[in-house]
Amino acid sequence: MKKRKKKAIRILAVLFLGGILICAGIFGIGFVKASAIVKESGRTIFSEKENSYIYGDDGQVLAKLNTGEDRVYLEYDQIPEAVVQAFVAVEDRRFYAHPGVDVMGILRSMAVYVRSGGSTIQGGSTITQQLARTVFLSNEVTIERKVKEIFLAMALEARYSKEDILEFYINNVYFANGNYGIEAAAQSYFGRSSAQLDVSEVALLCAIPNSPTWYDPRAHLDHTLMRRDKILKNMREQGYITAQELDIAQAETPVILEKKSEWKNDPSSYALDCAVRYLMKDSGFSFVWYFASDEEYRDYKAAYEQAYEKEKERIYRGKFKIYTSLNSKIQNLLQEQTDNTLTKFTDVGDDGVYLLQSAGTVIDNVTGKVVAVVGGRSQTLSESHTLNRAYQSFRQPGSSIKPLLVYGPALEKGYSASSVLQNISVEELKKNPSGELTGSPMQLDVALYKSENGPACWLLKQIGVSNGLSYLEKMHFSRLMYSDQNIVSALGGFTYGTNVIEMAGAYRSFAVGGTHVDPTCITSMLYDGKELWTEEKETEVYTAKASQEMIRLLEGVVQSGTARRLGQNSQVPRAGKTGTTNDNKDGWFCCMIPDYTVSVWVGCDNPQRVPGLSGGSYPLTIVKGVIEQLDDAPKVTNFAAFQKTIAEEDLTFSKEVGAYDSYLPGRDDAEELSPGYTVANYRQDHMLADQIDVLLNQAMEETDASKKSDLITQAEALKGQIFGRTVSGEVETKIAYVKGQQ
Repeated sequence: MKKRKKKAIRILAVLFLGGILICAGIFGIGFVKASAIVKESGRTIFSEKENSYIYGDDGQVLAKLNTGEDRVYLEYDQIPEAVVQAFVAVEDRRFYAHPGVDVMGILRSMAVYVRSGGSTIQGGSTITQQLARTVFLSNEVTIERKVKEIFLAMALEARYSKEDILEFYINNVYFANGNYGIEAAAQSYFGRSSAQLDVSEVALLCAIPNSPTWYDPRAHLDHTLMRRDKILKNMREQGYITAQELDIAQAETPVILEKKSEWKNDPSSYALDCAVRYLMKDSGFSFVWYFASDEEYRDYKAAYEQAYEKEKERIYRGKFKIYTSLNSKIQNLLQEQTDNTLTKFTDVGDDGVYLLQSAGTVIDNVTGKVVAVVGGRSQTLSESHTLNRAYQSFRQPGSSIKPLLVYGPALEKGYSASSVLQNISVEELKKNPSGELTGSPMQLDVALYKSENGPACWLLKQIGVSNGLSYLEKMHFSRLMYSDQNIVSALGGFTYGTNVIEMAGAYRSFAVGGTHVDPTCITSMLYDGKELWTEEKETEVYTAKASQEMIRLLEGVVQSGTARRLGQNSQVPRAGKTGTTNDNKDGWFCCMIPDYTVSVWVGCDNPQRVPGLSGGSYPLTIVKGVIEQLDDAPKVTNFAAFQKTIAEEDLTFSKEVGAYDSYLPGRDDAEELSPGYTVANYRQDHMLADQIDVLLNQAMEETDASKKSDLITQAEALKGQIFGRTVSGEVETKIAYVKGQQ
């Protein structure tokens, strides 16, 4: 018994020692690798200035990404003592005692990681670890990165002095708004050298790096002041300042200088936005498109802004080469048409910027890439204007949303161009949204051509608001809210609205057969020579059948509807939809030709009535000037080039059914055949019944079980629109018979 016990103890001892040796080996390998990285990089990695660049489709540089202020590198003896004290006091009070890693801090971080189920990595980072993360690692939040960070921090401490590490850290840490290093931050926020700042101003600047978005003194000064006071209190506790100095510093009210804008509303800012969002996704950020509550939206927005700032900081730090599809010729064309169309509107606001503004974008249908993006009117100002309305301004889309939210989904449900809708009173609908309202009958194509609101609201109610919104969510409209679950969304009455980039990307889906890819202008993105970019795959949103029918309908809008001023081109087809919001505050026109999709918005930054503004006025004029040159030498001459093969009879079955007036010819729509049942109801019911017959005949001939089921489902959806009990009963019998043959 004793022998077996001794043997067990020896085995445990061997296993224990073996485990120690394995851990030591892993530790040794990790440390050696980290030491090699630190040694190879040398001191220059902490002081070199290597910019990032954005390129156009011709390879020419569109922008060199500089920081907000010229980065000035300070040697350790040039750094104010208060800066060193403030950072040590708040970020790492044991800085001078540990070897780069604070074991207690790591244990706290691990406890948080375990409690969060592996979703949160925080705390435990010393100044040296923060330096390692900033210079050598990405922003990805994983336990693997934390381990690398620890090894690199220990390697840094082994190679450099504490003063060196503080010098590197203070010159490389990010102070928001494109500012790196304490000197750039001092010049940006106070207009003075860091050596000229008092302890309160120093503490305020040292508050920013912990969370540059949250503690941005230009955006959230109240947050910054709270952390400043914490830093000052820590400095007092650690003996860096006296009690009197603490009171004076906390009582001080700082004066923060306004930002010197570096970005105008040119396409480069959009390219940067695309690059930042890609890096966010690559680092694991989960994008959300629909929000069930205001609180959910606020929380997401805060997380989004923080992640956005981190990746933007990463690009500004340098070594990125961002190649784009932005085409200078098309860009100049869109800008020129925008400026010329709105030239007579010269009123400006208090900031000197034109009151009437515009935004537009052009997408190449073949590639799905943005080739031009205009964020506003050209204007010479002493202060540059930074708002790029193409992706930063969200506005109500008016009737331009109808094809995407209402008519496209309705075609998927079995409706067709000849389906009869009810032109109900929108005002009555607002008063009684759950009631059953009827109005004068109107064919779907006519309702779309005329951009009638009543039929669109009635139709959205039939197909379901949630169903309609689901299509926008699939196309990643980024600000869909629970409050948009409303019938008047059919008129573009959203909580936050949309922008021209999202609209152009969505309309392109119709042009190319129903598939969608998030709009972007990035074609390649290199970091230090390594390719980071991978193309996103197209996903199906609308079926090929529905998208082709929608193109035909939107060609009709251009031919004889609200966009008829555009006119058709005998060689290259044009399809599009206008949109106008209440009181003529916003005007939209979204247009497709086989090669390109163009979306243009016109309105004021602060919404106000604009006399003469509608989707068919200034927006259409801008688009007309653009596409008349774009379709002059087309690469693709018809939309069919994008479509999947579909049997012609399947596409045009609606044309085989009887015309509306062929039922009870010569009778007045309003005539009652029985109490509450009019000639219009009779005609609509029989039109629907004929369409159902076509679907059921196809179902009987179909051999594929899945396709047969889809046809029956479409027939059942149409049956739900039939008003009269007699016709409904006849149709129900037919459907039951076809189901029985499955």
